[in-house]
This record gives sequence, C-alpha cells and structure tokens, in this order.
Amino acid sequence: MARVLIIQAQMKQYRVPFFLKLHDQLQAEGIGLRVAYSQAPSSEKARGDNGKLPDGLGVEVNAYWSLGDRFLYQPLLREIANADLIIAEHANKHLINHLLLLLRIAGRKRLGFWGLGANKQVGRSRLSEWYKRATARWVDLYFAYTVAAAREVAAWGVPPDRITAVQNAIDTREFQDHIVSVKNSELESVRLENGISKDASVGLFCGMLDAVKSVPFLIDCCKLIKKRVQQFHLIIIGGGRQQSEVQVAIKDLPWVHMVGPKFGRDKALLFKLSDLFLLPGRVGLVILDAFAAGLPLVTVQIPIHGPEVEYLEDGVNGFIVPRDADIYAEIVVRLLQDRASLLRLREGALKSAGTYTLNAMADNFRAGVMRCLHGTTTQGVQCTVGSSSY
Repeated sequence: MARVLIIQAQMKQYRVPFFLKLHDQLQAEGIGLRVAYSQAPSSEKARGDNGKLPDGLGVEVNAYWSLGDRFLYQPLLREIANADLIIAEHANKHLINHLLLLLRIAGRKRLGFWGLGANKQVGRSRLSEWYKRATARWVDLYFAYTVAAAREVAAWGVPPDRITAVQNAIDTREFQDHIVSVKNSELESVRLENGISKDASVGLFCGMLDAVKSVPFLIDCCKLIKKRVQQFHLIIIGGGRQQSEVQVAIKDLPWVHMVGPKFGRDKALLFKLSDLFLLPGRVGLVILDAFAAGLPLVTVQIPIHGPEVEYLEDGVNGFIVPRDADIYAEIVVRLLQDRASLLRLREGALKSAGTYTLNAMADNFRAGVMRCLHGTTTQGVQCTVGSSSY
C-alpha cells in the first residue's frame, strides 16, 4: 500500500472534515494517509480554533518554535521514512521543508507543496520570496489553493502538468442545515430584542476583530449608509484584539449590534436575519459561510486578501470596489434599495455555495495525489478545475 504523509503546522477545526474525507477517498484507492501536526504556537492559542484528528489518521508531534514563532521544527524523521509521498505547507519558516527538498532532489522521496502562491503580506522579504518561487519548481506536484494561485505558480516557471488547483473549501453542510431550520418566530425574537423592525435592512460582519478586517472602516461606511437608509442595522459577530476599539466606536450607535463570537445555530440565525455580508478587509474562507447563507459579499480592492476572494464574481455573487467609504456605501445603498438586484445576487451566492464544496476539494486533492504517486505528472496533464484551465 502506498503511503502519503501530509504535514501541517497545526490542525484547525475547519480542516478536520477535509482530512477525514480525503482519508476515505485515498483508502478506497488503496492508499494510506497520515497527517502530522502540532499544537498552535503561543501567538495563536487564544483563538481556540484548533482541532484533533482520530488516532491512526493523525499523529501529533512536538513543535519547536524559535525567534518569536518565526521558525518551526517538527521531529518527523520516522514518519518521513515510512512515507512514499510527503505533502508539506509551502512556507520557508518550516525547517523540515528544507530537508524534504534535499531528499526529493536526491531522488529519495516524492514531495508536494500545498500553498497559496506568493506572500502578499506587508513587509515580506524579497530573498524569502525568491527562494519560495525557486523551491516551487523543485517539487513533484504543487497543490495550489485556487485556480488563480495555480496560475501564479505557473508564472514562476512550474510546469502546468505539475500543478493541481484544489479549490480550498470548508464543510458548510451543517451550517446550511442550521439556516434552513431557523423559524420565523426566532427571527422575530432577535429583531425585537435588538430593536430591528421587520422592514429593516441588515448588514452582517463575521470574523476576527483585527486590523486586517478593517472593522473601524466598515463602521465609517455604515454611518454613510445609515444616512440614506434610515432602517439600516449592522450586526458584528466575532472577537479579537480590536474588540475594545470597536466597542468605543459604536457606543453612540444603537443600530450597531456587537454580539461577540457565535457558533452553530446561533450564528446561522444571525446570517439568516441579514441581507448582505459586509467585509471591507481581508477575505478568506468566511466567504463560503456567506454564500452558504445566500448572502452576497461586498469587499474592497486590497492586496492582502486570501486566495478565496477569487470565488467572488463581481455583480454575480457580490461586489469588490475601491477602498473608499463613499463608494463602498454607495454600492450597499444601491443594493438595499433595489431588491430585485439583491435577490439576483443572493441566488448567485447560493449557486457559488454549491460549486466550492468540501467534496470537490477532496476530489481535486485526491486526483493530485494519484497523479503524483502514479507518475502522471510528467505526461502533460492539464490542471483543470471546472471550466478553468491553463
């Protein structure tokens, strides 16, 4: 039986269903899967969003972080020795990657990188980015988060037949079930509790209260919206480092409702209550929660978006506009005042929810593993997801 090892720095809760699904798919192909991971670094433990894989599938190892969580070493030599294919996160800070690259160059192991392309964060090192682009060309297969990330990696010189676009996703089925189960009487109770009339329009933010999410900017935009749509309310779900700052910013705004972190059915209730998902900061996988609830997303053009922003189709399931409060407010007001256009976008969001699924992601990842293990990556296979290829 061929053996695959996937290495993760930590195990996020949202990744657990994916690895369970991938394990079942590979097992049906006669391929064994192990996923190695460590505890979250001190800088991320407070989020409380880590999970655990069942014994046999997951193997938890110590994490040795250095220089303020800038470099990570995981002792995985035994697991690596037993694997035919290793798939690691494409990050220079993971020291084990450099050993894996040497083993691959020496012809001792097959190696894949799983990554999102270039680092788009402010302050990135040019040397580090050069090395990252170079090493992408040294692996057997690159598992790109999205089609756009795959195209970017291809532009680095990685042959398209050595790239698989996995279309990063989360399991939203349970969340959708919660949304369907919400009763009108529950929505009425929430409206009454928060002073939201039945005819009011509701914008929703859900995410970390962190600088990258631009919540203070969102509040400024919503003040402009409120001037033109008097029955407008904003719900803010989440917590984080900017919580106190946001609380101060809304203390005289009774139409802004800061409800803290919400999960499961409580979260679904607030999504169902809302008309639009408003996120003028970094977009990531939360876009799939929005689509699952049939909420169009309105965001802004910034360089730090996660690769999942690619799923937003302007005018189909949301809008992406310049980072200008007046422009942002204008597009939101226009949608709230044109219910036919809003309904069309909501239908587009629900359609997108059916496209970017956990099952599709697992299928794409499994296909990449099969190509790598069976040596098809040198036969010119085109990387294709849906109707997109390159």
